[in-house]
This record gives sequence, structure tokens and C-alpha cells, in this order.
Amino acid sequence: MYHGEEPSFLKREEGDILLCADRGAQRALEYGMKPDLVIGDFDSMPLFALADSIPVRVLPEKKDDTDMLACIREGRKRGYREFRIGGGMGGRIDHTIANIQCLADCARRGERAWLCDEQNLLTVLYPDEYIFDAVPGRKLSLFAFGGNVTGMKLKGTEWELDNAELSGYYPVGCSNWFKDSKISLSFASGLLIIAFCKDAE
Repeated sequence: MYHGEEPSFLKREEGDILLCADRGAQRALEYGMKPDLVIGDFDSMPLFALADSIPVRVLPEKKDDTDMLACIREGRKRGYREFRIGGGMGGRIDHTIANIQCLADCARRGERAWLCDEQNLLTVLYPDEYIFDAVPGRKLSLFAFGGNVTGMKLKGTEWELDNAELSGYYPVGCSNWFKDSKISLSFASGLLIIAFCKDAE
């Protein structure tokens, strides 16, 4: 069980809201973070565990959307276009995969969603040109998602790419190093997972 300040990767700025999917509310409260809304079918946490002052939306147990996707939809309804998803990795692998698909859906809509924890920070990109700051102490990994990525260009890393193709069936883009303070990347087609990761301490 964790107690204390909210994790640095979930530090909130003015105007941010905290939407929790099911048992994510319990983890948030352990960090001293009060949810603005809890959404879920409450199959992993009893509803009575929450204080009456915390708003709740109960979903049916039999449904198409995951609780996490329901949270993203709610944020979208409220006008948000960038999402940070904490606690979405490291548990059940099916939920982790579902959350990566949520990242892809946000990218398709022109939004940006991040899966993040103390070791990992990843998102899914649509074809375009991007510039990212190097993240000290982390490695950069790139993976084609749902098919090949073509016309890939990457600069600012130990291993750079020029008009490369990343296969959706072979992990050739794992564990690159930052060489410059910023990296630039672009690609012509496909979906790309970009991950900034560090080893466990």
C-alpha cells in the first residue's frame, strides 16, 4: 500500500481533473488524491469503500467499453484532449493491451493520451512530424502497432533512421539512447508506439 504525495507523473496543473476507473480510486486516495469522479462497474472494489462526498457513476457489468475507456469518453465530453493514464500497466495484461488501444484511438482523433508510471511513459502516434525532449535516465523505444510503419525518420539518438520501415511483427526499435537534448521523428504511414522507459531501481 502506498501513502504520501501523488506520483510525479500525475502532478496536476490548474484546470486538470482526476477521473478514476473502478479500483483506481482506491489507489488515488492512498496517494492523498481525491477523485473528481469515479467511473466503473465496481467489480474490483466495493462501492461502499468510497466516501459519500466522491461522485460516482456506476456502469453495467456487461458492456463493450472498458472502465478506462469510459473515463476517457467522459474527459472528452468535458472538453479535454490530453490524457495521462496512471496505473494502466503492470497488472492484468489484457487491460494493459486495452489501454494501449485507447492510446491509439485518441491518436486517431487528434488527441494525445499517455500511459505512465514511475518507469514508463508511452503514447501512440499517427503519421506526422514530431519533436520530443530527451528524458534523462530513460531509453527510447519505437514499435509499429497494428501493421508496418513506413517512411520513418529519426534524429537525435544513438541509432538514427532515414526512410526506414518498422515491422509490426519484429521488435527492432527497442532500447535506443538519446544523443541530443531533443529528438525529431516523422513517418509516412502506420501507427507508432513511442516509449520512454527506465530500468527498475
